[in-house]
Amino acid sequence: MINIYGNCPLVSVIMCMFNEEKYVGDAIESIINQTYENIELIVVDDYSTDRSVEICKHINDDRIRVYSKTNEPQGAACSRNIAIRMARGEYVAIHDADDYSEPTRIEKQLNKALELPGRRIVGCSIRCIEAGREWTWNMPEGNCEIVKGFKRIFNRTVIVAGTILAPKEILLDIPYRSQFKYFEDWDLLLRIFETGRAEFYNYQEPLYTYYIRPKGVLYKPEWSNYNIYDRNCQEKRKKGLDEFRTLEEFLRYLKKQPLARLKWLWLKKLIELRLRIRSKK
Repeated sequence: MINIYGNCPLVSVIMCMFNEEKYVGDAIESIINQTYENIELIVVDDYSTDRSVEICKHINDDRIRVYSKTNEPQGAACSRNIAIRMARGEYVAIHDADDYSEPTRIEKQLNKALELPGRRIVGCSIRCIEAGREWTWNMPEGNCEIVKGFKRIFNRTVIVAGTILAPKEILLDIPYRSQFKYFEDWDLLLRIFETGRAEFYNYQEPLYTYYIRPKGVLYKPEWSNYNIYDRNCQEKRKKGLDEFRTLEEFLRYLKKQPLARLKWLWLKKLIELRLRIRSKK
């Protein structure tokens, strides 16, 4: 284990899952085999109906804690907030239950985060795998280039939410929002950026493998609706206006306002077209 700063803060890796029995075992193994050993892994189960929880509990490592929801709301935003509140570490690393981290991921990201303690959020470039195809998606490195993406209409992916390692205090003060079934992670990053509390950095090596599943969120019918809803919330905040509280409220507004409907549904069609083009490459 290498740490150039001489101290080894606890890192809490949080993993939320729903019916991931095919993948969660490999995801957990990629975390407990990290070169940086001072970690804990908090797995929050979102009412799985398969063997996901059983698989987690059969992995023998006392750094793993598994929490199964009982009366809490369903959804990734709620699950991640639960995990963050449970976290005992100074830093929190996000990990999806169907992805994979390289053994040096936490070590390398933490070393970069500790250059600006309590302020720097670190992501990384990723290796993408979809339908037998594999490619590297390089993220911009420095804060200036990353925050440009938060302001653009297209090419906005400048830090991958599943790769981030962040100070826990920031994630406690700026939690995920449950009105987002999808895009809860992007909504979080935008609001953190808007507070000015964080500087962003991407480790240039692909330390994280992102599996794009045929039935993943990119192909869910509501994905593009939440995409434009998230953008509308961002626009409202920038103008100092109240956001729509839910996607349904936003869509009802569009039905009553022809010009707004034209603007946002045109953007939705462009987003869907770009996704179809990407999926055929």
